[in-house]
Amino acid sequence: MHSIVSHLLPTLESLGIWAYWIIGCASLLEGWWLTGVIVPGTLIVDAGGSLVRLGQLDFFDLAWFVAIGAVLGGEASWHSARWLGSRLTGLSRNRTFQRAQELVRRRGALALVIGHFLGPVTGFAAMAAALSGMARRTFVIWNILGAMIYALVHVAMGYAAGDILARITPYLPRLVLPLGLLALVTAVTWIITRQIRRGGPALLGFMTDLRQRLSAWPPTRHLAARFPRLARVLARRLDPGHGGGLLATALAVLLIYLTGLFIDGALDLALFPETAALDHRVSNLAQAYWSPVGLALAGALTQLGHVPVSTTVTLAAIAGLWLWGRRAAALGFAVSVLGDALTVTLLKLAFGRARPEIGYFLETSNSFPSGHAAISVALYASLFLVLWRERLIGPTFAIVAGVGTALTLGLTRVYLVEHYLSDVLNGWLVGAIWMVIGFGLAEALRGPLPSRRPLPLLALPVVLAGLAGAIWLGASHQPPLRDQPARADTSYADLAGAITDGRLPLQVVTLDGADLPPVSVVSEGAPAAALAAILQRHGWTEVPRPGLQSVVAALRQDIGGRPRAGATAAFAFHAARPADLTLRSADGHSLLRIWQAGRTPTGAPVLALALAPDGPLETWTPEAAQNALLLALGGRDQLLPRPDARGTTDLFGTRWQVSGPLHLLRLPAT
Repeated sequence: MHSIVSHLLPTLESLGIWAYWIIGCASLLEGWWLTGVIVPGTLIVDAGGSLVRLGQLDFFDLAWFVAIGAVLGGEASWHSARWLGSRLTGLSRNRTFQRAQELVRRRGALALVIGHFLGPVTGFAAMAAALSGMARRTFVIWNILGAMIYALVHVAMGYAAGDILARITPYLPRLVLPLGLLALVTAVTWIITRQIRRGGPALLGFMTDLRQRLSAWPPTRHLAARFPRLARVLARRLDPGHGGGLLATALAVLLIYLTGLFIDGALDLALFPETAALDHRVSNLAQAYWSPVGLALAGALTQLGHVPVSTTVTLAAIAGLWLWGRRAAALGFAVSVLGDALTVTLLKLAFGRARPEIGYFLETSNSFPSGHAAISVALYASLFLVLWRERLIGPTFAIVAGVGTALTLGLTRVYLVEHYLSDVLNGWLVGAIWMVIGFGLAEALRGPLPSRRPLPLLALPVVLAGLAGAIWLGASHQPPLRDQPARADTSYADLAGAITDGRLPLQVVTLDGADLPPVSVVSEGAPAAALAAILQRHGWTEVPRPGLQSVVAALRQDIGGRPRAGATAAFAFHAARPADLTLRSADGHSLLRIWQAGRTPTGAPVLALALAPDGPLETWTPEAAQNALLLALGGRDQLLPRPDARGTTDLFGTRWQVSGPLHLLRLPAT
């Protein structure tokens, strides 16, 4: 069963050994009361536990990093509270701090253990312990004990969650996986937003207290007197009281980070062939799951990003904001959309990447990056951000709606195969860059730009007229459909030579590129349907496509370790295409995946057949499975050399190895 890490946890997996340090740092930041109010450290630790389940990290190594981070976070809370002492006036009305104080009062040192399981309370519990006069020795002992319990429990919880996800993800059908990812991102966004809303006042209060403390600290006063210009610059850059201070600094850092991510993604596409290979696998898989309902829904939603619709929405939003008196927001929003459109146009010309040939609509512009994905952030996410900043909607709704709209619009491009996956990911980054630029410009203009009397009675009809026009354009001006080309099958005049020299590939991989047992049999003459009919007479059964019942049956098979009738199978790819047909052996231990790999000069189909275990490796051997297949098929058999192959194939990363010759079968046409 293939790993879900490439879908849900790509960042941590790609970090390798650095993932331990990142997760440990997250544990530390949540344990320090200052950053614990906004950093979702427990979510990151749980994600690390999922990586343990998927074989990417070691359980006890990760637990040590998490425990050490939690201990250091507690120490940071203790010492900062002792250092600031009575100057922490800004926290006296904070509910989380009051809750931590009550917990320490009632439970004493045990509060340092309980607090680890109450989110941001953990850092405030250490602070309350310091302010309550708890003995240093008592604090150290209970802080270490609480950190160790926290690390073991939450890494184990993440492990359990990873086990469930590892069993479910390979079978998710059609749009279930994208919708599941959308729900996951939305839920995480809501949690982070909630933490920021709760912890923001406490953080601002601490910044005020810390600034006063540092201003009176003798070493700081000495340095400020020696370097007055630098002191003034730092004071202005870190001042939370105006838009050009701390906010502008944070936006600049975020802009640099997003730009670095885009450059990294572009270099991956240019330098690493596996990026393009993944793009093709995802595109072919999306096309395999086209349905009339799915295409109609995706086709309607993707209209949000077409130029006539997005232009109308942009003009209506700018006019509405300007007439409403929000001139700075209108200018910043306009810069975000126009800058995004210009950047996408230039990048498309620079990269010149052709669109997928199997796209649903006929579109002629270049593919990288996706303009729809970029405008989904620069236009729609920016619009929700502006409405929140102008206090027209709440922050939770703004973030959830903005993220949801951007994800939905981008995923329609992948499902319709109008863009490759990397086009969409990098398009989101381009849009995010211009969203940050537009927001920063609006904040910079908010003070200098003279105010204007709002005209809501005029703004509202303009916005409604623009939205009506956008809906009409989206419904009546759809791009033409592409004539789907027939599959261009490769013709093999010398089939045996094509196998031995590599022109007919043998590699079989999962969606994320992990190796599965390769093609072991190539047949010539009979089509896939005739092959399946022969095998069904010998007890083989066709594996159903992913659906509710087949996924549930597959999960019960994984958990119970026994074959289940009607269980679906995970996706596998040969030459970037998913299997045309999948069969399960009579004993339930083997899967046979069949691809049409080409044709002979006479038009006879050439099929590539790959066997794989369908359960624990202890019950499956490639030799026995291959012999049973050849016995059922019959035909004339020719042995050809092939290289040995090895890899992992089950949930727990058990190693498999395949050796021996490849079998070339010549079967009758019917």
